[in-house]
Amino acid sequence: MIRAGFSFEHPVSGTRTVVLESDAETGGLGWLVEVTRVTSEGPDLAEHLHESWTEIFEIVSGTARYRIAGVEQTARAGQSFVVPPGQMHVHPWNADGERLVYRQRTRFAEPNPAAVQEILGLFATRAGMLRDGVEPTSRFGQMLQSAVTLRTAIRHGNYMAEPSIPKQKSIAATLGVLGATLGYRTVHAKYVGDEP
Repeated sequence: MIRAGFSFEHPVSGTRTVVLESDAETGGLGWLVEVTRVTSEGPDLAEHLHESWTEIFEIVSGTARYRIAGVEQTARAGQSFVVPPGQMHVHPWNADGERLVYRQRTRFAEPNPAAVQEILGLFATRAGMLRDGVEPTSRFGQMLQSAVTLRTAIRHGNYMAEPSIPKQKSIAATLGVLGATLGYRTVHAKYVGDEP
């Protein structure tokens, strides 16, 4: 289980995420993470929305670029911004070559410990699979893995900007179910601290 102090690093971008509060600390109402980005490349995560979650980002050090409702903005150390439910957005990325550190607090409308574990676990598993080189290599395998991941995200009210939400639901209900049946998983125990 993911608890306060758990961390993972994306092997390509070098982005490091440290969990400061998990469902145990928030009563299942979300999480608090601290993210350190060292690359000046664009965002790690594509544009997306959360149906019922509010996200609050506080810039600890560095300068960030972020996007809400298609409008790109800048935030500097000491500044914060809020992403309300249902709003398309892109998480902060480095605005310059300096290291960026920010805190992200995700607040749910109601307690959902499974969402905390599955969404944080999704990102930790993705980073671990990339690091270990165990991602599916065939195009079909990659498609099934993505569909299973999408199915988990949708179960908790999260959608990407593209394709359309109805199409994402269709992919999750067909390829996502097939992938899960064939053994593809969103969260692997070894990447969330549940296996030695």
